[in-house]
Amino acid sequence: MNEPEIVVDVARGDTELSRDVVTALQSIAGAVDDPALKSLVEQVATGRLGVRELARTEAFSRMLDNVVAPVFATLEGTPCDDLIRRQSREA
Repeated sequence: MNEPEIVVDVARGDTELSRDVVTALQSIAGAVDDPALKSLVEQVATGRLGVRELARTEAFSRMLDNVVAPVFATLEGTPCDDLIRRQSREA
């Protein structure tokens, strides 16, 4: 007998969105060398932990510091107009 599909908290009942969220989290966890984050993502995928709880963990914060902070650093000192023009060209 098939078990019901896990729908993560932030998907609000949307199974397709839930699958996309879990896939994205698994991709992130696979790209970093952090066993704690990998374990937490597995807990989200199996419904034992919500995405909101994951976002409040130290492991998730470390990942953001290591992945997102360098991106923001490249934007330092960039005038807003330049960012808007760059976004318009990429769209």
